Amino acid sequence: MEKESYAIYLKKQKKGKKPPIACAVCGEDNKNVIEMHHVEGRNNSDWIKPLCKNCHSKITAEQNKLSPKARSSEASLQNKRAFKIISIGTLLRELGDCLINLGMEMTVNV
Repeated sequence: MEKESYAIYLKKQKKGKKPPIACAVCGEDNKNVIEMHHVEGRNNSDWIKPLCKNCHSKITAEQNKLSPKARSSEASLQNKRAFKIISIGTLLRELGDCLINLGMEMTVNV
């Protein structure tokens, strides 16, 4: 999320306005590109987070490295756990990259 977008987001929160739904990773708030991502896979979880199409495709591509059989509801407990770990780890990695970039942008003007 760029500094300007972040500042607008914070102002809306301070005024008590509900900010628009935004990507949990990059902060994109264009409602036309926001999708709901099942964090632990569509078949395994009702835990959803809004993601823009770009972040969603990156995370889903990582999840899809496991075969559908390995991540299905019939998969072994170990495979289900592995899929959850991969899913959450990928989401955290994308979020971490965005936070690092934001921090670097903020230090440029210091």
